[in-house]
Amino acid sequence: MELLLKELKHCILEQQRMYQSLLDLFTAERSAILISDVERLNRIVGDKERLLQDIGKVEVKRHHITEQLAKHLHADGPGVNLSCLCSLIEEPWATELASAGRELNSLVAAIQTASERNRSLCLHALQFVNGSIRMITNLIDPDLVYHPSGKLGHERPVGRMLSGAA
Repeated sequence: MELLLKELKHCILEQQRMYQSLLDLFTAERSAILISDVERLNRIVGDKERLLQDIGKVEVKRHHITEQLAKHLHADGPGVNLSCLCSLIEEPWATELASAGRELNSLVAAIQTASERNRSLCLHALQFVNGSIRMITNLIDPDLVYHPSGKLGHERPVGRMLSGAA
């Protein structure tokens, strides 16, 4: 059982390291969004995707180890989690794993906050672009068409000024 506990602790510590890297990527992503560095943003998104795949692999391993520990402790069931396991194992493992779990949860919460912040920033930028496109589209005269004679369809002024005067 001690080997399983060591493996579980190793998985949690590995996830902490990976989640910290992910949080750093979210910070870099925010910086790239703010300065509109599209190439850097694309690289960061690729890095995040690769890191999330690696995190998923470690999560599957951690889940498997947790199931093995639960069976060993006769606590296997659908609701077995790290907190439940910590209540069933001896010290110092219980304290160490509970502490590592809390740190991991804290990192996940920080990542969720950073992700939401970046999402809001992107949505704001998209709204700005859409507003700019609408403004430019409204400046174009919809009746601006050449007729078979080669002349414009009307002799009135065809542009609009940003001040609102035609």
